[in-house]
Amino acid sequence: MSAEDLRGKNVVVTGPTSGIGKGTALALAARGAKLILVARNPDKSAAVAQQVRNAGGVEPITVIADLSLLSEANRAADEILALDLAIHILVNNAGLVNRKRRMTPEGLEETMAVNYFAPFAMTLKLLPALRRAERARIVNVTSNSYAIARLDFDDLTFERRYWLLGPYSASKLGNIYFTRELARRLEGTNITVNAAHPGLIFTNLGLGNNAHVAKKLIGGVWRLFAKDESEGHVCIVWTATAPELEGVTGQYIADSKVTTPKPIARRDDVARRLWDVSESTTGVRWETA
Repeated sequence: MSAEDLRGKNVVVTGPTSGIGKGTALALAARGAKLILVARNPDKSAAVAQQVRNAGGVEPITVIADLSLLSEANRAADEILALDLAIHILVNNAGLVNRKRRMTPEGLEETMAVNYFAPFAMTLKLLPALRRAERARIVNVTSNSYAIARLDFDDLTFERRYWLLGPYSASKLGNIYFTRELARRLEGTNITVNAAHPGLIFTNLGLGNNAHVAKKLIGGVWRLFAKDESEGHVCIVWTATAPELEGVTGQYIADSKVTTPKPIARRDDVARRLWDVSESTTGVRWETA
């Protein structure tokens, strides 16, 4: 896969209307990719599509879906499959941080639903389209906050203990576990999957636009060390396109380098257990080609 020329390639990006996701989508479109944008807000999605057109890019396709709901994630995947296209790159970027615990109508904690369970379900459902490509890559956007995660299988809704980064860090650890287990199952196929940590980025995902005084204070400190939001897509695009990653799978990539994650993220027995729980939770199961 050429890092510069993505003409003729179909690319799915979730959460493409702001921040890292928007930067990723526009960067891939600039290289000639045909984008399939999975977004919640129709107006913001239309604005991104217009930016692609204004820059002379290939006409994008938009799928509107609220990824906090598994029913919507499944419908979005079905709509993409109905396009009857090979998918060359899938970027699972959509993300959320909530100051207060919120439950979805389907009984999931909202951050876990958006950040972990939705990409699990969508990826498994989209595997037939990914298998149609000569070579395909899946990029799961994670965060180095995985290192502080506590993944309690008896409380994945965080009813007993909730704090700002509790479900967020757990979801990002889950993204790495999912990446490793999916890579194991896809070994020897045309599909690779890697988890990308883009670096400390200050975006509207969490602290940046929150009016709460304490979060403003944290946000001020964050800004001192964070990269500019405009840089956030670089690692993700590199993971999705770099020729040197051809055939590389199941890896944790930070700041555009393959990196060994901390031991907590290398517990493959836990990854397999989470996979089983995820199949049960989402109702979407692994199917071989």
